[in-house]
Amino acid sequence: MRRLAWLVALLPCVAGAQGARNPTPQQGVNPMQFGAKCDGATDDAAAITAAIASAKTKGLPVLLPAATCAYGAVLTLDGVKMVGRGDASMLCALDPSREVIFMLGSGPEVRSLKLAGVRPTKRAAPWEGARIVAIGASRFVIDNVTIDGSTATGIQTARGATEGVISNNRISNTLADGIHITGRASHITIVGNVIDGTGDDGIAVVSYQRDNGPTHHITAAHNTVSNNRGGRGMSVVGGSDVLYQNNRISNSGRYACLYFAQEDAWKTLPISNVIARNNTLSNCGSPATGHAAVMLFADSAANAGVQILRNDILQSGQRGIRAFGLNSDVTIDGNRVSGAGQALQLPAGMKATPYSVGAVGAQ
Repeated sequence: MRRLAWLVALLPCVAGAQGARNPTPQQGVNPMQFGAKCDGATDDAAAITAAIASAKTKGLPVLLPAATCAYGAVLTLDGVKMVGRGDASMLCALDPSREVIFMLGSGPEVRSLKLAGVRPTKRAAPWEGARIVAIGASRFVIDNVTIDGSTATGIQTARGATEGVISNNRISNTLADGIHITGRASHITIVGNVIDGTGDDGIAVVSYQRDNGPTHHITAAHNTVSNNRGGRGMSVVGGSDVLYQNNRISNSGRYACLYFAQEDAWKTLPISNVIARNNTLSNCGSPATGHAAVMLFADSAANAGVQILRNDILQSGQRGIRAFGLNSDVTIDGNRVSGAGQALQLPAGMKATPYSVGAVGAQ
């Protein structure tokens, strides 16, 4: 048993690996055609890269076998689709600082596979430590992907990525956000994802002043976010035209389940036209941090046009909804708050219509 444990620690991709003897007989390009072993031990990065290049030339997808293909270098999909056979198709990163799949161009996709690998020892900011980053990509899809561990984010956007769908993924054990939408990204749909145990926010929409424009037109619906080790459940920290609807967020540690803010410390833009509607929030925030289940504030640039509507908030003594700082045109209507030490903490002049009847929370 000691020898087995030593081997697993030395070769973390081997545990559970099943090598495939022959390329998958489907219409596509299999890395094993280019010498990939997919035995969980051999670095198959060169063979995977060659398969991606061939797939782009032929206009075909890369088809991953039902096996563990280890890789030790960054992978790039420029308009190329990569499809596996569910969790049986695993890409296992040998180097947590170079584990990313970059998505570029028009129409790249990552579907039905698992991303795992060597566990990072500390969080790092560079994109190469994330698992999937859409850089300026358009019409991209990330669907049915299991992400277990990341030095940085699980899924991220950058440089104006647009018209993307992030759906039905399972993300856990990232050291930064689970899903981080930033860099003037626009028209992104985030739906049906299950996010657990992230090191920072579960889902975050962020606009920095250096971006020269907001991240905008983002919809996140029917996602489940739970057990953050740090950060908030779902946040908008700078951004416009964002809809958070029918999500379930729970056990967010010391911080808010829904966090809407403009922050001077991080040099972010304010938020505008943000709607949080019919979400179920439970056990969020802490008196120690001052965070409520829903938190709205701005430091020096006013937020405008925020609607907090018909959310179901179930607390264990923490606050329900808290707002402060520079905010205008805020609507708080029909939220049901139970178990809170203080249901509402609002500045003078900000009104809230209490819950009376009807459906609230995620439907």
